[in-house]
Amino acid sequence: MKSPRHRAVVRPVFASSLCFLGVLMVLACIAASQRQDVQSRREELSTVPGVLPAALQFQMKSLGARMRTAGKEETTLDGQFVDEAGNKKSIRVTYQISGMVRIEGIHEKTSVTFDGGMAHGIANRMDEVMLDVFASDTPEALLYSARSGASVILLGHNIQSDSSTASDSSGPRYDVYVVTAAGRVRTSNSPQSRRFYFDSATGLLASTRYTDSAGVSVETRFLKWETVDGSAYPTVIERNENGRLVFSIVANSVTGQPQRGVSTFR
Repeated sequence: MKSPRHRAVVRPVFASSLCFLGVLMVLACIAASQRQDVQSRREELSTVPGVLPAALQFQMKSLGARMRTAGKEETTLDGQFVDEAGNKKSIRVTYQISGMVRIEGIHEKTSVTFDGGMAHGIANRMDEVMLDVFASDTPEALLYSARSGASVILLGHNIQSDSSTASDSSGPRYDVYVVTAAGRVRTSNSPQSRRFYFDSATGLLASTRYTDSAGVSVETRFLKWETVDGSAYPTVIERNENGRLVFSIVANSVTGQPQRGVSTFR
């Protein structure tokens, strides 16, 4: 028969174990709740916005039905990737208003993706750059930034491009927004300012310009906009660095569809 002293030793140990298990359960519940909150926030930012800042109404309206009604939160682009040497690959790019991106065809057996928090399948700098174009340079990226609390400043309406000459008064005019937000795809989370140049006449994005952390002058151009099922999409996207074209994406077809879950982008 066990002595009272022995029982007195065992009981506190048993109680401590129960307490430790209880702490673990509480921590697990908190972690699960945080994951659910992140997922809910992602889903909220993937949906068609109910309310937009007044200054952005014209630009978002120009994108058409996909910014007004549910069911086209996700865009799929099938086309050709062309590098600076003229080499071509057939690719498929899927991206959402939330900034989640999936690129298929760049590598033979694996996709390059960004799930809103982490990038997957990156093999080189070009993979990272392509994800960054769709997650950070598009009009959807500006919308995401505006809805998630980033600094969005209207630099001016109906202004000439930095490269326009004084005599070129008949050239295109732009509504320019400066967006400052933490980096998303790149390893550095330091704030990055981008200038979004929207055509003042059409409200469609012409280019996004910034200088990256390495001092490279970047310009992403969105060209040959077309209307598909009531929504406007660019059918040519060009990436320029220090004035040199480094790649272009030429779409053969563009479609809009309802958003899918984060697992699609992992």
